[in-house]
Amino acid sequence: MKKLLFQGMVLILVLSLFSGCTPQNIPATQSTTGQTTGATTPESSAATSSTVSTVGTTGAATQPSTAPTVMPEHSELYMPNVSVEDVILYFNEVCLDAEFVNQGDPTKLQRWETPIRYICYGTPTDKDRNVLDTFADWLNTIEGFPGIQETQDPNLANLRIHFCGPAEYLTLMGDNFSGTDGGITFWYNGANEIYDAVIGYRTDVEQEIRNSVILEEIYNGLGPINDTELRLNSVIYAGFSTPQSLSEEDKLILKLLYHPQMRCGMDAAQCEAVIRQLYY
Repeated sequence: MKKLLFQGMVLILVLSLFSGCTPQNIPATQSTTGQTTGATTPESSAATSSTVSTVGTTGAATQPSTAPTVMPEHSELYMPNVSVEDVILYFNEVCLDAEFVNQGDPTKLQRWETPIRYICYGTPTDKDRNVLDTFADWLNTIEGFPGIQETQDPNLANLRIHFCGPAEYLTLMGDNFSGTDGGITFWYNGANEIYDAVIGYRTDVEQEIRNSVILEEIYNGLGPINDTELRLNSVIYAGFSTPQSLSEEDKLILKLLYHPQMRCGMDAAQCEAVIRQLYY
């Protein structure tokens, strides 16, 4: 179970594969899960179109073809046996909702708009790094995603990933993360743009669980902030599970969330209109 806390424009997400924890307000002066705010203006986009004409072999202009335009049976995003209604329901559940809210509005689309630069601290295993690197490589293939890459410069990092023991983990993340194997706190501004995050992973749990928690924390920190009750094979399933890779539905949600036609701050009706256009 995970807990979500809003303090002003701050979102705290607590994840656990074993037990939940009680949400509490975090003072703005804390450094490990502190609060900052800012504001920017969402971008806009425009579409272009073109026309063509043909000329016959004799030089005389021919009439435009009356043959109907051949459209693909389904879009590239389409998944067999998953209807557009299913996709909209799932998207609304994980991207436009939150379990525990004190302040703020989690019902608007939120995501990263600037490139993610992550830095690792502590003692990740080779398998930890492989899970993280594989996920990052796939994220960089998503249309509209701003990009993610590792940095060794703490001053450039906007995603700090800590691999640590249980005591250090609680010191880093706070007592409200007690009983969890991993947790994330991230911040977004008045335009619903996520711009900073801290992740903690406990290194005293078995590798299979660590693999799953690594995927779960990063996935939630990208914008799908709510656990799902609908997809048992998801990396953010609300019950106990240890998936070792993203499901196809997990991938679809991120492709939709970061599609160029989506915008930070969009509500459910606006998101639905885009999804119906993209998913057929």
